Amino acid sequence: MISTDVKPERSLSSQVKEALRGRTFMELPDDEKLLVAYKHLEGMRQLNGGYVASDYSGDKGGDRYNVFWLRDIMYATYANEYVGSYDRLIESYRLIIRIFQKYRHKLSSGARKRHYLGSCADQVIHARIHPVTLEEITSEWGHHQLDIFGLFLYKTGDLIKKGYNVISTDQVETQILLRDMVLYLTTVRWHTDPDFGMWEEGPEVHSSSIGAVLAGLTMWHDDGYYHYKYKSQIPIHHYLPVPQEFIEAGRAALDRVLPSESNSRPFDLSQLSLIWPYYIVTDSQALHIIANIERHLVRKMGVIRYPGDLYYNADRSSPLGNEAEWPLGFAWLSIVFSQLAIKGLKAGSAFQPPVDYMHKAELYLRKAESVMTDDGLMPELYTDGVPNYNVPLAWAQSFYIVARQNIFRAREKFKLV
Repeated sequence: MISTDVKPERSLSSQVKEALRGRTFMELPDDEKLLVAYKHLEGMRQLNGGYVASDYSGDKGGDRYNVFWLRDIMYATYANEYVGSYDRLIESYRLIIRIFQKYRHKLSSGARKRHYLGSCADQVIHARIHPVTLEEITSEWGHHQLDIFGLFLYKTGDLIKKGYNVISTDQVETQILLRDMVLYLTTVRWHTDPDFGMWEEGPEVHSSSIGAVLAGLTMWHDDGYYHYKYKSQIPIHHYLPVPQEFIEAGRAALDRVLPSESNSRPFDLSQLSLIWPYYIVTDSQALHIIANIERHLVRKMGVIRYPGDLYYNADRSSPLGNEAEWPLGFAWLSIVFSQLAIKGLKAGSAFQPPVDYMHKAELYLRKAESVMTDDGLMPELYTDGVPNYNVPLAWAQSFYIVARQNIFRAREKFKLV
């Protein structure tokens, strides 16, 4: 049983009811949309700083989602940065550190194996965790997901460089954890060996997984790649030495796989992570990824993950054309286009004219809002125009908030406010 601090059903808070005042979400002013969406996300936050993936308890069939996924927590709490709530963001990442510390022995054990780690091998940290006890929840699907480690390394380094020391408590122990993680990643050959990727399917070599780990290692490596993001340069490479050869090997591996996601998938929604949050690809690679996703994956109610996706497929006997459509894809595309619009303001940028990217960002934000519920919730997906039970999906709700805030910031830079 899940503890009672996990909310079994979603009810509108008094603040949300007050903000709506009989109106639908689409009828609200933009700033009030942001407030309502954020209040819904906060309703999924637990006392320890984690976010359940959704409120769904599994009572109507299928897996329960009112548990922790490590990736979901890290992406769900991203919204806090964009609304200026760094204390809540840091609390979430310190929870992730606690979970990694709890299972650090698996990193040490896995690093000694030096071969592919199976779905539920003893050496693999599981992606799904009980929200109260922090015990692993076993399942048959693959847990060897390298992008989880890449996202963690990337964002912890990013926070420290911004002046928020997420590892200030038990700093020595956390530094040991980080070094164990890098050793684990390099000895299980993260840049050449398969994993189960963002969608927990495979195993295959995934460009999104390689890119995530490459971004994480690059953030801690002192090569200047991410220096443009920070007003002051904090030398975090002293905490976590990352050899240059790891960066070079990862970059070469990523270039070999791109523009595909994997051998079986020439394009995939998860590849947007290579542009945001990481921007670990070249400008031309970014444009190629976006073109593939817009041309092949965008649908009426969202973006499909990849052609032939069987998850919640409307007709598994004829999967092509019947894939589930994910609203978070609209929000993700909006984020990407607003980021490229801002890059386009710089002389010599490949993203010209920047106003066109700005228009795309606003277009996809409107698309995202059009498939949210009347009270401002973003479903995980739609099948045949009907959402599944995961309403809202925490990291999708977060992506909408990030997309909305990115539009505000981009409009300021374009002097449109």
